[in-house]
Amino acid sequence: MSVKRIISTRKETGEKVLRATTERSLGVNMSDVWEISYIQGSASEERSQGGYFATQKPEALLKRIILASSNPGDIVADFFCGSGTTGAVAEKLGRRWIMADLSKFAIQVTRKRLLDIHHSKDLLSEKKKKYGKPARPFEILNIGNYSIGGWKAKEEGFVKFILQLYQAKPLTGFNYIQGEKEKRAVHVGSLSAPVTIDEIKIVIDECKKNNFKTLDVLGLEWGYGVNELAKALAKKQKVDLRLIQIPSYNELSSALVGFDLNLFKIPDEIVEKEISKNIKFLELPYLEIKTKIKGKNIELNIVDFQLPPTPELAEISEKIKDSIDLIDYWAVDWNYQGDTFHNQWQDYRTKKEPRVDKKATHTYSKAGNYQIMVKVIDVFGGDVSKIIKVKIK
Repeated sequence: MSVKRIISTRKETGEKVLRATTERSLGVNMSDVWEISYIQGSASEERSQGGYFATQKPEALLKRIILASSNPGDIVADFFCGSGTTGAVAEKLGRRWIMADLSKFAIQVTRKRLLDIHHSKDLLSEKKKKYGKPARPFEILNIGNYSIGGWKAKEEGFVKFILQLYQAKPLTGFNYIQGEKEKRAVHVGSLSAPVTIDEIKIVIDECKKNNFKTLDVLGLEWGYGVNELAKALAKKQKVDLRLIQIPSYNELSSALVGFDLNLFKIPDEIVEKEISKNIKFLELPYLEIKTKIKGKNIELNIVDFQLPPTPELAEISEKIKDSIDLIDYWAVDWNYQGDTFHNQWQDYRTKKEPRVDKKATHTYSKAGNYQIMVKVIDVFGGDVSKIIKVKIK
């Protein structure tokens, strides 16, 4: 609002009169362009490690959106979270958040970004260069293959469909051996439950009785500790065992655009020529950990970590000097109760420290039998878990 003084003349007398009037200033209209610097190059402090997301948004942009549309304590949700910018900004602005993504890479990049948030830029204080506070506790939930709900009434059709995609010949006359590929027996795990060591033992026994010396077990989900225990059991029974991950529903959907997954009916020639090259059945990673116990102190050492050969692995093989270089993140629950994994220790790669520590240590407060769970995430976003039982005296 501005005040102006105007000199006017009265018509009747010709007298000069000083008058005051007000004038409303409209100011400058808001621009429809937000002048916010974009993330420039891979060297940018904000750029996620590995540069997986070319369209990663600057934190200043999300700060403006979140401050304009929410209050402290509100929940901010991003269901295509990518590199996790929305969650990181919401965290630093005192909002609660929910993030989701179909990509394993996105979840892993986001997790590491939140764990390292104390090193990132503060958004509320111009004086403080770093945020300086750890992220509040958060939980990562895998809701699994939620889209398979309609499949569960079609378990038999699902097995035939997976055998077809795996290009295995269906077999009859067996209880657990369902197919054969290149003279290897094939068993497909259940839709509704993880593949367990007991299930694998039954299949191995059937292989022994029917002179199959090689076996592929395909699974959507795996029980904890299955990998190592199953390999040891198979070796003892002189059966060459491979544990193969069935691609997730979302991976299958992407590769089968234009086909109806609910019917599980795709011509063999289409599978062979068009689909099989876009679907990857990968062997589970191998993880070996040694323990060292002294009193109430325990030390875990990763002594070996191997991924099955893939084109992606071949591309970076020259850069890999040690198998540990393939680990992007690992975490430990020192007292795993068989339900929720509690992240009580973790280590992860950063731009400054591009390799994880092989060793993790812990001191128990009292003697007893403990179950330790280790989770390892590889550089491609895959994961493997291992359970270790120890006795602390």
